[in-house]
Amino acid sequence: MLAQTGTLDGLKATTHWRAAQELAWRYPPIEVNPDVLYVDNGNVLTSAGAAAGLDLCLHLVRRDLGAEIAANRARTAVMPLERSGGQAQFIVHKPPPWSTTQPLPHY
Repeated sequence: MLAQTGTLDGLKATTHWRAAQELAWRYPPIEVNPDVLYVDNGNVLTSAGAAAGLDLCLHLVRRDLGAEIAANRARTAVMPLERSGGQAQFIVHKPPPWSTTQPLPHY
């Protein structure tokens, strides 16, 4: 919706990595960065999906109310204290050492 209204024209933005190419193609005035969790342009912010939206919310609390309050909110939500906006959205991991036909190990 922000792209359709022109709100993002001339700004950096992100979205889910699966939709980033289409966003950039449909709205060339937007500088789309598919490799970050969120982008803060001051009054206009974008995130890369549901979990990244939580990171963005925590970023806003930190930015507007301070690191101590943000840390308390993160602890309450049982989420990382900080995943910076510049963290990659998609990270390729090696498959786990167990076979996909075996159940997950119990700890």
